[in-house]
Amino acid sequence: MSLACARATPAASAQLSPGVRRHQMRALNFSWSASIYLHLKGEELDIHNDFLFQSIFYDVVERVVILRWKRGSGDWVRTTLPSQLSISIRDVSEVRLKPRDPSLPYSEDDCLESFGYYSDEETWADGQFWTDKEPDPKWLWSFEFQSGAEFQIAGDTATAKTDR
Repeated sequence: MSLACARATPAASAQLSPGVRRHQMRALNFSWSASIYLHLKGEELDIHNDFLFQSIFYDVVERVVILRWKRGSGDWVRTTLPSQLSISIRDVSEVRLKPRDPSLPYSEDDCLESFGYYSDEETWADGQFWTDKEPDPKWLWSFEFQSGAEFQIAGDTATAKTDR
């Protein structure tokens, strides 16, 4: 796993500037279900079991975050799946990075445990959660990995792209 903008510290956060409001992020050409399935062009992609996370790229000037995966090589992974998958998040207003658990092997860094949402309202939410309902604009998108690392992102729009 690589982070292109390496100025981040373990609990780093690019917070909203005063006067900037967070908007509900919209997935323009894909949807999520059951916290591990990405639906794109009529295809259901199991990001947890069939894809290996490769990198996160954060362009602070353009306010874009790009997450990249490649198709896994396990014998259960269909060779008809796309070889690459990326999610581009535009007009990023906030990025938070939660550190990995140092007691876990680095081999756990490339496995997305789940996609979900994160809320700062600790009275009812403790960490990442999933809902099939319309998300609240205050919630960040959360990508949590088997190693405990987590990317929490707020932006305007997200698009997914695959390469065969």
